[in-house]
Amino acid sequence: MFENIAAIDVGTSSVKVVTVKTGFRDFQLKSFNYEDTDLDRDDRAAAVAETIQKILAEEDFNGYRVITNLPMEMEIIRTISFPFSDVEKIADAIPYEAEENIPFKLDDLILDFQSLKSNKENEGRILLAAAHKASINGFIQILNAVGIKPLRMGMEANALFECYRYFNKIENEAVIQLDIGHNKTIVNLIENNHLLYTRSITVGANKIIAAMAGSLKIQQTEAARLFLNLNLDLMSFDNNAQRDHYKTLGLTRHQLRNIFNTALEATDELIEQIILTLKAMQVECGEITFNRALISGGGSNIAGLGSIISRELDIPVDALPFLDDYQERNIRTQFPIAFGTVLAYLNRRRSSINFLKGEFIPDIASESKKIYYLSGGFAALSVIILIINFILTAVLTARSNMQYDKILIEQYGRYFHSRSVSNDPIGDAKKLIKNEKKELEGITRLIPDTGSFLDVMKDILTYFPQDANFVLNNLVYNESIMMLEGIASSSSSIDSFKESLIKTKKFDSVTLNIKYSRQDEVRFSMTIKHKITPPAKKE
Repeated sequence: MFENIAAIDVGTSSVKVVTVKTGFRDFQLKSFNYEDTDLDRDDRAAAVAETIQKILAEEDFNGYRVITNLPMEMEIIRTISFPFSDVEKIADAIPYEAEENIPFKLDDLILDFQSLKSNKENEGRILLAAAHKASINGFIQILNAVGIKPLRMGMEANALFECYRYFNKIENEAVIQLDIGHNKTIVNLIENNHLLYTRSITVGANKIIAAMAGSLKIQQTEAARLFLNLNLDLMSFDNNAQRDHYKTLGLTRHQLRNIFNTALEATDELIEQIILTLKAMQVECGEITFNRALISGGGSNIAGLGSIISRELDIPVDALPFLDDYQERNIRTQFPIAFGTVLAYLNRRRSSINFLKGEFIPDIASESKKIYYLSGGFAALSVIILIINFILTAVLTARSNMQYDKILIEQYGRYFHSRSVSNDPIGDAKKLIKNEKKELEGITRLIPDTGSFLDVMKDILTYFPQDANFVLNNLVYNESIMMLEGIASSSSSIDSFKESLIKTKKFDSVTLNIKYSRQDEVRFSMTIKHKITPPAKKE
């Protein structure tokens, strides 16, 4: 179904919006919108609403399905394990577990959960998320104030994870994913494209900006702009001092030193919290060796930050792969969550956390009517086409019947070398074919058939993968060898197909070659050599 979707990422210092148009099997990016939020305004809700209003002045969301995330600082997150993996049983147990793990009245909360990967057999691990109804309502009111009614309100960590899954090209790796924002850093711990653990750390660039604003006696918005223009390098104070760039911004060397030290303190605090998060994850999931860390968010633009994290964690640190065709830094670093929100909605809308539950379930009746109008139009068009097909079929059938007898008589005369044709040419043809078959059986007894293509195909078709996405692109049969080429959604289904053929013991060999593989697409070729039964010896 075609949809226009607008994903809104509401941060502390800015609002990011990605708009897309979906098709039958894919989606098309339409626009990126970015606006800074006034950090000095006391009424934060009004400041955010004003920021969104600026975006709406450039792009109208009329006809769009708007989706967003509840900021993680408004959420309570717990990872819980169960001695069973049945999702329905887990859902029944959630209220009891929530009472033990969350120190608030359940009546005041919205609860939701999603499954996590477990390395233990028969264990069910879930991510339980809770948010105060007042927080959700306050966030919704900000959007409603500018005429936006969100259809879905997910979790930023899921959006960040979906963005990694979409752009990641490396299989079988363990990754630390860091999105460093203004007042928080989201940490995702991922193994083999599965989310293991997530946490929101209350450390971001705001510590540096607030310190600058206080020491320089300027507003935070001005301090944020100054810090961005300073382009601080965390690897060495001398690197910054020698450039003399700070002087052009009106800073003294002493002030530069204070800013540099504050940035290092924030970095040390961030790394300390990352290490604590890794230890907490190891208690639940065991020891895991991480291959690399991927960073995004506005804080990832601070020069030297990635190098310090790499040194302290002893793993490589790279920028999160994201839209290689876009070179603008704001897009590359600050839009992964907004983009991932679209992916989370399209890919896992039924299985990931959504805070619009209970009293917050959105009223989408008007949107549904539009969908029904479109569906009704297609249905009416289908009925008209069907009627036309019936009429054309009746006409063509009548004409075909008239031609049928003429062609039948001509073909009988040609194939059976007879000028005289009875009123029942088909019956006469069957008698002649029956006689021909008797003669063929006699010849076959003298020269036995060594194998039939149809018999081979029957044996192979019996074990074709029961995979809705299985596609056979090419089939070549040459004497005793058959070659297949196609696409399946997983290598396991192809391996099972191969083993099933081998177990029949009807084939000399079955050779499988995987040409290309990724998560949901495997291209393969298979060579099957069937056995040739030697002629029976004459007695």
